[in-house]
Amino acid sequence: MSIEGIFAKNINRSINGVVKVQDESDESIRQELEEYVVTRELQRHFATFFESYERAIDVPTDKIGVWISGFFGSGKSHFLKMLSYLLPNREVAGRPALSYFEGKVQDPLVESSMLRSCSVPTQAILFNIDSMAGDWKKGDKAPTALLYGFERMFYEARGFFGKDLKLARL
Repeated sequence: MSIEGIFAKNINRSINGVVKVQDESDESIRQELEEYVVTRELQRHFATFFESYERAIDVPTDKIGVWISGFFGSGKSHFLKMLSYLLPNREVAGRPALSYFEGKVQDPLVESSMLRSCSVPTQAILFNIDSMAGDWKKGDKAPTALLYGFERMFYEARGFFGKDLKLARL
């Protein structure tokens, strides 16, 4: 038996080394969801996130937000991308995104919280702020450019022409 034979998946398959927001192909998303590994630490992060999300479902508030921080390469972008698939329970390859997590989350309370949260109609807008806000890193224009990036994506998600904010607002 060769070493390849002991693995469940083909070890020579294409694997994206970096999380790419723009990659929207069903096959790529299916592979990401299928192969995402929920460690104990990630389960704690999912628990924290979905507990907060559920509180906002029970008592609607405008004071909700999350801050995802960690070292370079720690999985922040990948975690966020998974949330963007889970929250709207996006259908991928004929299955709801949440179904790809069956058996990956060991804590039934976290699993229940995820199930409830993902049943609420939600739209996730995932984008790379660098590519949407332009050159925002230069001096005093940073806050304006950041806001522009968020506004642009909001309007585009609504079907308006986000590149021209005046036209989109109209």
